[in-house]
Order: sequence, then structure tokens, then C-alpha cells
Amino acid sequence: MAQRPNRVSAPRVSFEEYKLYYESAEKVTERRLSMNRWNYSVLVATLLATGGVITWSSSHKSFLFVGICGVLILSGTATLMCALWIKQIDDFKALNTAKFKIINDMAPLVKFDEEDDAVVSFRCFEKEWVELERLQALQRVGRRRIAPVRGLSSSTAEYFIPRAMMFIFLLVFGGTCVFAASSWGDVTRHLSPFSAVRVGVEQ
Repeated sequence: MAQRPNRVSAPRVSFEEYKLYYESAEKVTERRLSMNRWNYSVLVATLLATGGVITWSSSHKSFLFVGICGVLILSGTATLMCALWIKQIDDFKALNTAKFKIINDMAPLVKFDEEDDAVVSFRCFEKEWVELERLQALQRVGRRRIAPVRGLSSSTAEYFIPRAMMFIFLLVFGGTCVFAASSWGDVTRHLSPFSAVRVGVEQ
């Protein structure tokens, strides 16, 4: 005769609560993807604006100083935004990891609507994780700021775009500083676009 599973000594958990908590974990993932799209769009627009300022100021020598200031402000702000984006990814990954740990802990305690005590959770998320580990599809994800967690191999690719963007904006910032230092005489000749007009009037 098959033995009935032992009743869990810990308090039982409502299936509705379990389902709502799982949905909250899904919403965190959706918010992270939405945040990635928003940051990517803003940074691409900033990169295009930076290119526009460089083109405009290089073709109008009287606006060179203003253009350099604009490029430095745009690229510096974008670099800080990339750093914030990376930290946001860290925070969302940590939040998702915590949520799914709680979901796995709740699974064996869930009380279903059926009265039959034989109805128990299959603990599918926990078994899915074990299977992923067996297939060697997981690797350590995270940075020094947070404790490394295990995630899918593609999880680290999420960091690639903000890091690449940060590198590009740092390159633009550094290149602009070098150009300004090497052409300091031309840059300071027209600190304001109105200075060229004033020189022309005086002549």
C-alpha cells in the first residue's frame, strides 16, 4: 500500500499567494527588459546628438568652444548613465534571484484547493534549475558589488551593451579633452560665438 506523503509541519501557503508572488517575479523581469530598452534608446539618442554637435562645431569655428563643452557634458552624463544602468541590472538580477528562491521555498508548502492531501507541489522551478545545472547551462553572474549568482550563460550578455556604450562615451570624452588641450589657442580664441562678430565689427 502506497504511503501518503507526510504533512509538512510548517504552516501551509495559499496557492493564490504563491501565484501572485510568481507573477510579481515575472513583472520584475518585464521591468528590467523595459528599463534596458529605455536606457538603450536614450544613450543612442545621446550618441547621435554628440555626433551632431561635433559635426556642427567643427564646421563653425566660432562655436568650437561651445561645441567642446557640449560634447564633454553629453559624453560625461552618458558615461554616468551607463554606470547607473549596470547597477540597475545588478539590482534587478539580485531581486529576481531572491524572488525565485522564495518561490522555491514556498512550493512544498502550497495548499491547493483540493482536499486530498496527496496533491503536492511538483517543485518545477527547483527541478528546472537542477536540470539546467546538469546541462551546464548556468554560470556565475554578477559583479563585485553584489554576491555572484548562478544564471543562464546568456545573462552576462545583458552587460555587454552598457559596457560598450560606456567605453564609447569615455573614448569621446577623452578624445575631446586631448583635442581641446592640443588646440587650446584655437579653442580659446572664440570663447563665445559673439566674439567673432565683435572682432569683425572692430576691424
